[in-house]
Amino acid sequence: MYSIYYTFSMTKVNPNFQLLQREYIFPIIDEKLAAYSNLEIVNFGVGDIAYPLSKTVALAIKNAVDEMTSPEGMHGYGPSTGYDFLKEKIIACEYENYGFTKDEIFISDGINTDISNILELFHPETHVAIPDPAYPVYLDTALMSGKKITLLPCRKENQFSPDFPKESVDVIYLCSPSNPTGMALTAEVLEKWVAYALEHEAIILFDGAYEAFITEKNIPKSIYEIEGAKDVAVEFRSFSKSAGFTGLRCAYSVVPKNLFLYPLWKVHQNTKSNGVAYPIQRGAVAALSEGSNNVATYLKEAKRIVDCLNDLGYTCHGGINSPYIWWEVPKPYTSWGFFDYLLETCQILAIPGVGFGKHGEGYIRLSAFSRSENTTAGIKSLKELQNAFCHRT
Repeated sequence: MYSIYYTFSMTKVNPNFQLLQREYIFPIIDEKLAAYSNLEIVNFGVGDIAYPLSKTVALAIKNAVDEMTSPEGMHGYGPSTGYDFLKEKIIACEYENYGFTKDEIFISDGINTDISNILELFHPETHVAIPDPAYPVYLDTALMSGKKITLLPCRKENQFSPDFPKESVDVIYLCSPSNPTGMALTAEVLEKWVAYALEHEAIILFDGAYEAFITEKNIPKSIYEIEGAKDVAVEFRSFSKSAGFTGLRCAYSVVPKNLFLYPLWKVHQNTKSNGVAYPIQRGAVAALSEGSNNVATYLKEAKRIVDCLNDLGYTCHGGINSPYIWWEVPKPYTSWGFFDYLLETCQILAIPGVGFGKHGEGYIRLSAFSRSENTTAGIKSLKELQNAFCHRT
């Protein structure tokens, strides 16, 4: 559970933090792992990169740092919303067909920052719809900011697309491909969400952190592929997983000028950000130039894991347009119970689905951010599990 301490004096804390009552899974997982410190653990739980930064990107960053050692190449504070050279590259590589200008691209230090900070633009009584299960930051940020919340169940029966709200909402978080389910939203589903937003004058906050992993043609890489989306949607993207930037921090948001949010977001970023370091933005340009680094490798590892589980008779989802596999927990286990079983019996670390929301119960998330040798060890352990475990889905 979250540990929140309150001061009962003239100085008062934000009472909304008291609403953070659900289990925060990662400290619990770290505590459980401590008991196995003497064993070789196969990590299928981490959502971090497994391969190093490309030499092309590293060289671009190094050259930019070298440039800054001369009086002519000095760079202090950069533009709060990013350098034009990176914005223009993003437009050319990703958004040329949608009619955006560089002013509609906002560079930041991470997608996590953007998808949480943007709620500051909305009225305190704003009604926010959030998929369940979902990346925990959506719900936690909405709780901390005191917003009214409706959870949208993502069920197997509807391919883990979030259910439409039964009442009108103002803001909708969508993530495609999804963390944690690994499932992506089809064009048909996104068309319905855009139609909903237009009808109800709602805003879609579209998390496209894993768009580089999309392989199927019927899955839009951007919500702006859908007609009308520029009137209702903000899109967020990141270099973290596609280009190995988790340790460098660079992302961007796309806010159409015709949205009422545009001038507010511009003021917000100019007020609260000193921009992303010049060398990092030069590295991001290099990443765009060479294409998504290691994405195909991670998808290959995902396929190996999915094929293994299917061969053993288990049911899983994802792993095609995403590095995440959503494994249905064999009966009679719960998410936490099967997490413990995998750790104790196979020395495999996964993430209990319930940690991503109530409707994540009954699932385990596996991550394919894995080196080949790690995947091989995990597959070997999973095959041994078949001999030790008699229950099947």
